[in-house]
Amino acid sequence: MPFEFLIYFRLMWLFVIIITLLMLFLCYLYFAKQRAQKQESQSTALTHLVIEGMETERRRISRELHDIVLPQVFGQPVSEQIRTICLDLMTPDFSRLSLNALLADICNKFSKRTGIECAYFIDSDLSFSAISEENQLHIYRMVQESFTNIEKHSKAQKASLVVRRINQDILICIADEGVGLSSAGVPNTEGLGMKSIRQRAAIAGAKIDFISESGNGLMVRIEIPGE
Repeated sequence: MPFEFLIYFRLMWLFVIIITLLMLFLCYLYFAKQRAQKQESQSTALTHLVIEGMETERRRISRELHDIVLPQVFGQPVSEQIRTICLDLMTPDFSRLSLNALLADICNKFSKRTGIECAYFIDSDLSFSAISEENQLHIYRMVQESFTNIEKHSKAQKASLVVRRINQDILICIADEGVGLSSAGVPNTEGLGMKSIRQRAAIAGAKIDFISESGNGLMVRIEIPGE
């Protein structure tokens, strides 16, 4: 066999081996991607079921407080607190009230309950009608939870809510002038409330950011893509 042909034959085999290895590597990447997507889909579905279960449990607790506990303390000061808790736990009626009105109501109740000044601006031309009721509920709970976190942790005297449109997307910002995520050398940590907000944002397809510097308050920035 001529030497030149032998060299050519070996190069061809080397080329075939390289192509084969490359194909195997590409197949590995493809199946790894498929497996990762399947795991992500299962995780999202599980999170969806957990949150759906939480909403069901909220409704159940609200009914039991209203039907069993409230009648026993009727006329006592605590009864009004229980009534407020019942209303907060219940799923809002989006067929009767717009999400704009419900978000404004969160601010008004928050200010009345806590004594923290709460200013809000909601674009009057903004409509959530193109967004499914399920995602409107997630938006409502994210804003509600953000104000609950302000009440519990911020030590703020002022808070605000801004809801406006940016191009085709909807931007929601909840901010306070409190201590922020970290203060006095304590590292940033996320509690159950913030994790719940992240989970709901993921299900609704929203982008979520927690923007904070120690002593300069916290801003929860929620960006909902146009549908």
